[in-house]
Amino acid sequence: MNDVRLDAGHITLAALDNQGSGPVILGLHGFLDNAESLRGLAPYLNAFRFIALDLAGHGRSDHRPQGSHYNQADYLQDLHGLIERQQWQSVILIGHSMGGILASLYAALFPEKVTAVISIDACGPLTLDATTTQRQMRDAIVSRHGKQHTKRRKVNLDDAVTARCRVSDIAPNHARSILSRNIVQEIDGDYYWCSDAKVRTKSIVRLTENQAENLMQAINCPILFIGASKSFKRLDDAFARRRGWFKNAQYAAFEGGHHIHMEKSDEIGTLIQRFVG
Repeated sequence: MNDVRLDAGHITLAALDNQGSGPVILGLHGFLDNAESLRGLAPYLNAFRFIALDLAGHGRSDHRPQGSHYNQADYLQDLHGLIERQQWQSVILIGHSMGGILASLYAALFPEKVTAVISIDACGPLTLDATTTQRQMRDAIVSRHGKQHTKRRKVNLDDAVTARCRVSDIAPNHARSILSRNIVQEIDGDYYWCSDAKVRTKSIVRLTENQAENLMQAINCPILFIGASKSFKRLDDAFARRRGWFKNAQYAAFEGGHHIHMEKSDEIGTLIQRFVG
């Protein structure tokens, strides 16, 4: 996988690219992760051009300008800008967690551009009841206050790995590989975060369950949901509730945690290879 930078029109996105010559597969990572989390799937996608993206503000991609934030719809705007700018007529989308949500949403909004979706530990959008709207909006604005002008933040990789493992079920070696792409060594010899601190702030409002259903019903392509038995996402329950939303969906479960695609890249890579082959 080669480091590349891709023009999405209004923003430049970093990525890992196998530079294959087949149909385009775009990989979309989860919240606070980056393209590195999807590297393990690359050996199974040699027949395709597999591009694992750093979403805006993550990894080595551009940050949003001062005064801008990281709303879900803005990631979809970036994805659409990239696909249009690169003149890809159709794509396959692989997404983990937040990336799986984005993949399903983009397939709903532009079904003519997506030929298949693989959603790892995500089954459509996260939702909240409309009665929580006031609290959601207030909490989002409070979370963003004071985050506009942040100094460069030094980081110790070992400490960062420990902190990440403390709040997640991720293995230390997997946390280290992801976090290594979120930091950069500067001329002073110290390491700093290159990811944008603002990605940790909250989106203004989540969809309701009815809105999510309306969107997911617009997906025309086959979609594969992959769940993990030990994940907090409980995808088996989510798929059971929502399977009627999708025209052509299947579900596969694996033993493991939220980053199941890193834990069992051989098994999941083989499954995806069969699904898109």
